[in-house]
Amino acid sequence: MRRLAITVLTVALFVTAIGAQERVDEAAIARMKIEGFQHSQVTDTLSWISDVYGPRLTGSTNYRKAAEWARDQLTKWGVANAHLEPWGTFGPAWSVERFSVEIVEPTYTRIVAYPNAWTPSTPGVVRGTPVPVVIESKDDFPKYRSKLKNAIVMLGRPSKAASIFDPPGRRFTEQQLAERGAATDPGQPASYQAEEKEFLDFLGKPRAVMQFLKDEGIAALLEPSSRDDNVIEAAGIGYSLGTDPLFPAFVISKEQYGRILRMLDKKVPVTLELSLTTKFDSSDTQGYNVIAEIPGTDPALAGQVVMLGAHFDSWHSGTGAVDNGAGSAAVMEAVRILKAIGAKPRRTIRMALWGGEEEDYFGSLGYVTAHFGDPKTGTVKPEQATVSAYFNLDNGSGRIRGVNLQGNELVRPIFEQWLQPFQYLDASTLTVRNTGGTDHMPFNAVGIPGFQFIQDPLDYGSRRHHTSLDVYEAASEPDLEQASVILASFVYDAAMRDEMLPRRN
Repeated sequence: MRRLAITVLTVALFVTAIGAQERVDEAAIARMKIEGFQHSQVTDTLSWISDVYGPRLTGSTNYRKAAEWARDQLTKWGVANAHLEPWGTFGPAWSVERFSVEIVEPTYTRIVAYPNAWTPSTPGVVRGTPVPVVIESKDDFPKYRSKLKNAIVMLGRPSKAASIFDPPGRRFTEQQLAERGAATDPGQPASYQAEEKEFLDFLGKPRAVMQFLKDEGIAALLEPSSRDDNVIEAAGIGYSLGTDPLFPAFVISKEQYGRILRMLDKKVPVTLELSLTTKFDSSDTQGYNVIAEIPGTDPALAGQVVMLGAHFDSWHSGTGAVDNGAGSAAVMEAVRILKAIGAKPRRTIRMALWGGEEEDYFGSLGYVTAHFGDPKTGTVKPEQATVSAYFNLDNGSGRIRGVNLQGNELVRPIFEQWLQPFQYLDASTLTVRNTGGTDHMPFNAVGIPGFQFIQDPLDYGSRRHHTSLDVYEAASEPDLEQASVILASFVYDAAMRDEMLPRRN
């Protein structure tokens, strides 16, 4: 017990010493606040990447145009070495040219729908009575085998729409933040490897079902949206370079899907007409990240880097404004602020806009693998030792309320002081908890401290995430301004420290 007490005391003294040595440049942060709050460009940037160049589906022509615009804009702001860096082969660019889903009998109704990504065109207009199919497991395959040739398949039954008694948008309460701050167990996801296994296991069933339907030769697939009120949540249907596309596939309004099923249950004849024209372009199958930096000025810290980033890709039924145009715009704004105030960081500040996050962290994973090590095995490269930290923003446009420490208690006293200038803006919570689902995970997997900020949820999860309502109007301008300034301050503080940030043991 005495040995334990001595050890605990030693750690406590070490942590106290870390906190005591922090120097926060209040004058620099004041200049960031003036630039970021009084001369903000964050929503103009968001409009460019969502209104003009949205959506930004991974590998699409729109993604490439958005990335090129971001590169050129960063260059105009004076950010150095702005470029598109390939992260690996993804596949052909895919786009929708036109589509229609209609009930033509018993009465005409235009269906609210959107094609799943990477679905092929229909051979003209497909007309027919839809066939309901419910597949819970591979054990259900035999009941449909040899019965679905050229059929319009309706896969599954929708969940019932829920009555809304609480507002869809919310901010964290003081009690909720206090509970997070009081946590002592980091919890799940414990690692990139564990999260990746869970993700691949999750994909296993739908991939098997899609392959079965392709083998049966269906004409088209309809699935109900998971969202209520005619909101569409469309994602991707499997496609990869060197394989044939599966079949035309749409997500349609849950309510209209349910109506069709109820009519079919009543033996009322229903006739649908579907048409879809999509385009695949294999001229460039590479995926790209946008990389730029503010070079460090201290020769003693030559080669050391602080990174910030956000994923730049989106799904395609909206314009990708809050997922994750908001985070991308804030990252760009953060480096713009630093350039505008003439910041001279000791370490290089490098920003990244990642591609392919929605599919499986492809952009950040490719970058980390190329430069720092293998997240799948944990083996590292020499360059890994030069990165102080990576800061990520990817939970909509809500204001920053604090930081998830990813189990790294050694940074708590440091971040406490970094957040001090923003307590009046409601940013003060630090929690030891892990959070996953975004691009800091590959960095943590190779031992680089990677952090995702705590953000107010607003209506991100309840209405906007991956849906047709993910549009510019969903973004909160004052929240994005706050997040941009805090991002700028965090990477600046990290770049100015005598030491790199401590790493989790």
